[in-house]
Amino acid sequence: MKNKIRTIIIEDDINAQEYLASILNESFSDIEIVAFINTVEGAIHLIRDKKPELVFMDIELKDGIAFNIFNKINIPNFEVIFVTGHENYIKKAIEHYAFSYIMKPIDSEKLIKVVNRYINLKQRLFSISKYEMLSDFLNQKNSNLLLHVGSEYILIDIKDVVKCIAEKNYTSFYMQNKVVYLASKPLKYYQELFSVKGFFRANRSVLINIDFIKSIYRKETIILKNRDKINVSVRNRSNLTNLINSLS
Repeated sequence: MKNKIRTIIIEDDINAQEYLASILNESFSDIEIVAFINTVEGAIHLIRDKKPELVFMDIELKDGIAFNIFNKINIPNFEVIFVTGHENYIKKAIEHYAFSYIMKPIDSEKLIKVVNRYINLKQRLFSISKYEMLSDFLNQKNSNLLLHVGSEYILIDIKDVVKCIAEKNYTSFYMQNKVVYLASKPLKYYQELFSVKGFFRANRSVLINIDFIKSIYRKETIILKNRDKINVSVRNRSNLTNLINSLS
């Protein structure tokens, strides 16, 4: 008999918990939900006891943030699919570091697609090192980022990024050492991911690291330390004024 995928659902919204379970039970005969829990402390003990292979994890629980679970588990040997109502920054960070995420309200088609991808891959993509990178990224402790460039992943430090340029569905990263990386995600993705990392969207095509701004001319042109001149679109000039005020 084929071993079933031992699964735990960590969720403090009973409606979301029941809906998630119903979809999994109806759509996947090889998934076995072994337990439900709605707290951080309870989840820590449950994971140690039940030793799941797959965990669906809400982020905000009754007694704290679910990321704290990993502070008490030395080596996660299960895969995580986050369930979240958060938008933009935190969602993008999770997408970048974790196997996947499901937005609330839960979309059944998206859920089925994500679980099928997990079953097909069966790879332990989430690890303590990935959790530490995610945690540090969210808590502003570091700025390391893995860029998907061609057939490899390259680790960069966001502080060394001078600017990002849109290249249709790709993004060129211009680094301080003059190296350029072509990453396989659109500029909008990185704009959201870097929303609290000190980057400014000058126009439709350019995202700037404000640490490399040398001067601003007439509130319409940004001059970088490498002498590049970036025109600010009319629609973004009010944002530029806000940036000037915040730095003054």
